[in-house]
Amino acid sequence: METRKQVIYKILENISDVFLNQSSVTQLALILDCFNLNKHDLFLKQYAVCNHICYVENGLIRIYYYKEGKEVTEYFAHEGGMFFSIESYFKQIPSYLMVEALEPTVLYAFPREALEKLCSRNIEIEHLVRKMLEGSLIISQKRVFSLLFESAQERYNNLLKSFPDIIRRVPSVYIASYLGITPETLCRVKTASLKQLV
Repeated sequence: METRKQVIYKILENISDVFLNQSSVTQLALILDCFNLNKHDLFLKQYAVCNHICYVENGLIRIYYYKEGKEVTEYFAHEGGMFFSIESYFKQIPSYLMVEALEPTVLYAFPREALEKLCSRNIEIEHLVRKMLEGSLIISQKRVFSLLFESAQERYNNLLKSFPDIIRRVPSVYIASYLGITPETLCRVKTASLKQLV
């Protein structure tokens, strides 16, 4: 229970304008599920329904989908990050997104049904969940903006700012896919970034 409470407090550290009293923290901790994933385990399979909002305690998650038979990386979530398949979660429909552990990973997850029950009777928890959802939507909008208006170099540099050790932890093919470029272009972008540092 104490570990789960600590996870709630870590989540709160990353969300502004939210206060939870001890009772609210305890209620959330009681419904929190823990998942231990091995490298390459799929937490969410294609066409499964997403029933959790997840927090990465340790490890690294890749969210991806298939387009014309190829994997396209949508998002990375590492320590302190949160994720879920938005449309599948809200509409309770099969997800086209898949969630894979790129490293041994510990996830804590809020189950949808239990979380909705808490929200219906606890305004503090409802406010927290709304803030979590807002954060996810803002991240999605920033990603769309990045792909539409930023150069490959800008996208790469911004990714390094938000996830400095991504080069060490994530295969280049996944990084290139996430940035919407080919592995060859990624190589050129990396070289250009290194030259800027010299």
